[in-house]
Amino acid sequence: MLNKINASEGEPLRLFLGTAPCGLSPNVSEDEGTELNFARYWVPNPKDSYSVIATGDSMEGARIFAGDMLVIDAGMETREGHIVVAWLNGELTVKRLHRRDDGTVVLMPENDKYAPIVVGDHDEMRILGVVTSVHRKL
Repeated sequence: MLNKINASEGEPLRLFLGTAPCGLSPNVSEDEGTELNFARYWVPNPKDSYSVIATGDSMEGARIFAGDMLVIDAGMETREGHIVVAWLNGELTVKRLHRRDDGTVVLMPENDKYAPIVVGDHDEMRILGVVTSVHRKL
């Protein structure tokens, strides 16, 4: 199934719907299609969204690698297990959000080389948004 992607203001791009196996490919038909606005698809809430470039390797288990562009929704309600961008003691960090039964916030890396960050009473921490998509160039 053929689609078109609107890459913001430019010409629509062709997009084939369905799966893209990395083995033998099924027949693809070009007679069915629609248009897809790339920006709206990846950033459904542009008013409250921004992006950052990931650095380091602490989130590789979540398939976030150095150089990836992260789209963050600052208006989205945070929930247990979300990957968030947090401001902690003057520095940004990307981690998975956990809350213990006693209410303590723990920022969890997705790489065994790193220890969880337990946010203490003397730490200054603010959640800046939820990571909603990850983009990388091949």
